Amino acid sequence: MTDSRTRTLHALIRLRKTEVDKARAALAKAMAEENAAAANVARRRALIDSERREVSCGHASLDDFRLWLPAGENAVERAEQALRIVRQASDQARETLVQANAVLKAAQTILDRRLEIEKEIRGRREQAEIDDLSRRNNIASV
Repeated sequence: MTDSRTRTLHALIRLRKTEVDKARAALAKAMAEENAAAANVARRRALIDSERREVSCGHASLDDFRLWLPAGENAVERAEQALRIVRQASDQARETLVQANAVLKAAQTILDRRLEIEKEIRGRREQAEIDDLSRRNNIASV
């Protein structure tokens, strides 16, 4: 039979596991957003490279490219800024998960120690009962 402290620790661990699950889900979402933002940056850069190749091959005019390039570079810069923002969010989500795992581990360690203490107490009680029965048997046999 566990005491109220142990039951409370079990409830705390269930709560902490829920927090870890939520933190994991938030990190997964943040990482997906980061990956999408990184892909957007790559697409924007690839578009500039593609336009450069078109100009160098003679398929597009240099004047058109010069007019378009600032807008293309601006798009890359906006995409990079968006990537920095979502990276910060994913870093924060990662830190939240690390903290949630640490708190869960601490609670689990406390519970494990508590269960160990309860086991020791039960063992002492059982040994005391055995010793008491042994003394009674010795007295009765005399």
